[in-house]
Amino acid sequence: MNNKKRISLAIFLFTLMLLPFTNAVSAAGEEHYMKVVRDSEFYVTNADDDSTTTSPIPAGTNVKLLTEGTDKTKVDWNGRQGWIPSADLTAVSNWDIYPQATRFETTADAAIYKKANGKFTKFARALKGETFLKTGEEAGYVTINFSGQPAYILKAETTPVTTTSLPGGVQSGTPYKNKAITKKVTDLFYSKDNTLTSMARVQSNEMITFTATYRDYYITDIGGRNAYVKKSDVTLFSGNYVNPFTAYSYEQMTADLKKFVQWYPGIASLEVIGKSVDGRNLYALKLGTGKEEIMINASHHAREHITTNLTMEMIDQYAYAYETNGKIDGYSARQILNRASIYFVPMVNPDGVALVQKGASSAKNKAAALRINGNKTSFAAWKANVRGVDLNRQYPAKWPTICCNPGKPSPQNYKGPKPLSEPEAKALYDFTLNHHFKTTVSYHSSGQIVFWHFGQTGALKTRDYNLAVKVNKKTGYRLVSPQPNPSGGGYKDWFVQSQKKPGFTIEVAPYVGNGPVPISYFSSIWKQNNSIGLMLANETIK
Repeated sequence: MNNKKRISLAIFLFTLMLLPFTNAVSAAGEEHYMKVVRDSEFYVTNADDDSTTTSPIPAGTNVKLLTEGTDKTKVDWNGRQGWIPSADLTAVSNWDIYPQATRFETTADAAIYKKANGKFTKFARALKGETFLKTGEEAGYVTINFSGQPAYILKAETTPVTTTSLPGGVQSGTPYKNKAITKKVTDLFYSKDNTLTSMARVQSNEMITFTATYRDYYITDIGGRNAYVKKSDVTLFSGNYVNPFTAYSYEQMTADLKKFVQWYPGIASLEVIGKSVDGRNLYALKLGTGKEEIMINASHHAREHITTNLTMEMIDQYAYAYETNGKIDGYSARQILNRASIYFVPMVNPDGVALVQKGASSAKNKAAALRINGNKTSFAAWKANVRGVDLNRQYPAKWPTICCNPGKPSPQNYKGPKPLSEPEAKALYDFTLNHHFKTTVSYHSSGQIVFWHFGQTGALKTRDYNLAVKVNKKTGYRLVSPQPNPSGGGYKDWFVQSQKKPGFTIEVAPYVGNGPVPISYFSSIWKQNNSIGLMLANETIK
């Protein structure tokens, strides 16, 4: 090297030494790396004589960051400390340095996500500086095990660690398997230096599965670590959420439907299929994961709301039997609901049911309801929707010839101005056309009979009759003989006629006159109908 080049290099190095270093990033226990973006030089100063040597460093080399400056950056390369021009470096993630690391530390209070239907939803938060076991990676997230299910943390909020152990400090406890819903934001604790310390927090109304219990705590797992959960912070799964021995209201039904989805997210889903005249939601709950579908509906008629009790108890017991791998009447809920799905519409006529149970004050137009009811304050005999249309005379099956139509809004029998004029009937009609139900049941309340026929002939009639016989054998209810000129307009009538599939109207109680069936009948109704949904679903998968 000639003298001129030596002088130039000395001036450059002297200038670098005068420039201050900024942004120190190597906090205790942390390591950060940078990548050389182009072929560059690595400058090392000899502490003994302040002489400087250079070595070529190729593009793509990873170096450990010591101190980052505007013009020069101090780094460690292969155990040697020196400088590289800052313009020749770019930041890289520690994951690029340790791509095979199986443990990581959170670099911030990091959201924990669950994934359903392709969407990531936050349900918890891991606190900064906590270490967890990684089970995989997906779409910019690292995955961990959380209460037996996969959970996701943004990779950008983590850094790999090379430790071979995870923080411990949790008693193993007594084995205990159950699940619970958090009542509030709930801490997940571990013992750090003999002090309970939170490693993560779970939002309210989220599910946690437990593996053990210890004193006032349940124990769960998160990212390969055991964690304490205060017993007082959660509500345990009981598997019994419906009380069918009560006048079952729309509000109670809504609350219980939402509980089913919360407790059984793997097999239960809820949708609103329409609105009633007064704006109440019309709910359909799907139970099962199978592709074959059947549908059961109830409370077309307001005073027949005991049928809502029946369908809700079916959901409750079928879901619990699935969870526990149990059987009802010999039918395995898990085997059937893995191959078929049952859709329940437990209350087709919520406005009418509210009138029967609570009177005119439940209606948006109280005066109109009273006028239709002849100004009587008792609505016990009411069958129609809130504006006096009988919903089970609304379907387009021989609608023009429906008998006994009073011609105006009435507590019962008025078929309306045209088919599907009422939003409740139209919602169930559209919902049916959007599915491929193999069988349907419409539950009604009085007579202990089964209607199954509506014009079928030949092989279709034989098929439907054979299935009706199975319903008869289970329930003990009499099959109604085919009539030459049935009145029509019912949901079952339209389904049988339009879909060419078997449909049933099942009347569940002895005739009790023009009023609700007493709750005292429920035990016998349940015994006669408890497995009807599973039985009919099973028929579709044979």
